[in-house]
Amino acid sequence: MIKRSILFCLMIVFAVTLCACHKENPDPSGQDPVSSPSPTSTDRVTIEPVISGGGINLVAKLIYTVDASTAKVVRSTVMVRDDTDITPSLVIDCIVESLKDESLNLSFDAIDYSDGVCVVDFDDSIYTIAGKSADLEDAILDCIAQSVLDNVDGCMKIIYRIHNEAYTTVNRHFAYDFVYMDN
Repeated sequence: MIKRSILFCLMIVFAVTLCACHKENPDPSGQDPVSSPSPTSTDRVTIEPVISGGGINLVAKLIYTVDASTAKVVRSTVMVRDDTDITPSLVIDCIVESLKDESLNLSFDAIDYSDGVCVVDFDDSIYTIAGKSADLEDAILDCIAQSVLDNVDGCMKIIYRIHNEAYTTVNRHFAYDFVYMDN
């Protein structure tokens, strides 16, 4: 059910330039993905192209998402065409679609990327998530940052804002240009 909903949503969002499905990525170390280390750890998983034929080649991209019931970061795989330009917006859209399966709605005022810096500007939806728990908020911030840093060539820094102002919720406060995570 989850695979079909993500595949359907991403096909609509990317109008045939992106095909996607969502499945748990087995960790090669044999660890349960829910208990795997946080995405800020140094382990890396290399995923080779898995589907080709009919003139379309798909590659698997590892992203991180959140299990809302445990507020833990989990690994997930997204299928994209091999000729797709992987941008911060594309990676974050994949995460947002995955979060919808967890009944978490997240949206943004803007996602800007230049000179290796990605600025993610949340709208009011982050307040709802922050109000649920600090752990859930942290997990979402971590999965977005690590997924973008791992998948977008040349991306070196992630900055979070809300309505183009400093990121401030009931749980967290970051200065306007505070680098949340860097490579």
